[in-house]
Amino acid sequence: MKENDEMMSEVRVSVVVPTYNERENIDELLSRINTSLSGVDYEVVVVDDNSPDGTAERVIELSSIYPVKLVKRAGKFGLSSAILDGVKVCRGDYVVVMDADLQHPPEVIKDLLRYVGECDVVVASRYVKGGGVVGFPLTRRVISLGATYMARVLIPQARKVRDPLSGFFLAKKELIEKTELAVPSGYKTLLEIISQHSDLKICEVPYIFRARVRGKSKLSRREILNYVKQLLMIMPDYYKFAIVGASGVFVNLGVLWLLSYILLIPHFISSIISIEASLINNFVWNDLWTFKKRRFGKRWRRLLKYHGSTIVGILAQYVVSQIAYYTLLRESLTSQALGVLTGFVANYLISKKYVWTQPRQTMMIESRLSS
Repeated sequence: MKENDEMMSEVRVSVVVPTYNERENIDELLSRINTSLSGVDYEVVVVDDNSPDGTAERVIELSSIYPVKLVKRAGKFGLSSAILDGVKVCRGDYVVVMDADLQHPPEVIKDLLRYVGECDVVVASRYVKGGGVVGFPLTRRVISLGATYMARVLIPQARKVRDPLSGFFLAKKELIEKTELAVPSGYKTLLEIISQHSDLKICEVPYIFRARVRGKSKLSRREILNYVKQLLMIMPDYYKFAIVGASGVFVNLGVLWLLSYILLIPHFISSIISIEASLINNFVWNDLWTFKKRRFGKRWRRLLKYHGSTIVGILAQYVVSQIAYYTLLRESLTSQALGVLTGFVANYLISKKYVWTQPRQTMMIESRLSS
């Protein structure tokens, strides 16, 4: 650990602190950071979203005492985007991200720095031995644990970390710069980082997360909805495809039920109409969500390509449904369900390979740029 202590004195560290109405806490925060990082070449970058309480003005006043600089934004644009805006002006090789409300103890920064050189990301964790949560009601703890569990279930990379939703962490500056925000208004930047870089070496150090003493909590219904949106956007494509596929099954069988059981249309007609309805449903959601980053060209061209690429699945689904209905079951819903299962895997593989894929010329350009 002695070698790590020597390394701490050699690295440049930038502490990025997003703020909104934190004037009451900013003096103590900067004082404690300064004490914690004694002997370290550091700076603090405060990114303020136009706080009406005078946070930005107080930071400017304190800049004559501490190595702090201000990035003032015109409005509230989200925590994750604030962090990236702060990183743009950082001069440090490593960036510490933390809140301004003192729930993240500045004294823990030095513990994070001890792992510089060993890990790509160092997380201040509530859920490793020695960490904990103090001063919060049971409902808040349940919400926090539930959100953590959701992340670990839906984001495979999050399973490598005990506290993937921590807002207190250290990372290489270049790593954060490479991260593309799926949801700029989101507030779980660490989750975005680890979801986009699967080969990271991640370390965790314990800390006690305490209820704030001054100021108001930023947790709101809007923040919870933003978190859910963030999860939905960064979960793996195959999870999204499966969810869209499930919705297509409901559309398929729902339309079939309406046509066959209510309107009494023959199965061979209602079956193909139901398949087309589910195809359009699946295309729209995959285009807007699953493969959003892979959209190239005009939407109507992608729709035609989607129909063309899924022709094998369409035929398999239709043929299996007809065989099951007219030779075995004589029951529309069950026959159609068997057809749906037959076409699912083929549709996923072909859609990913041929519909939502970069044009070859674009791929060659990107390859040359990266080499």
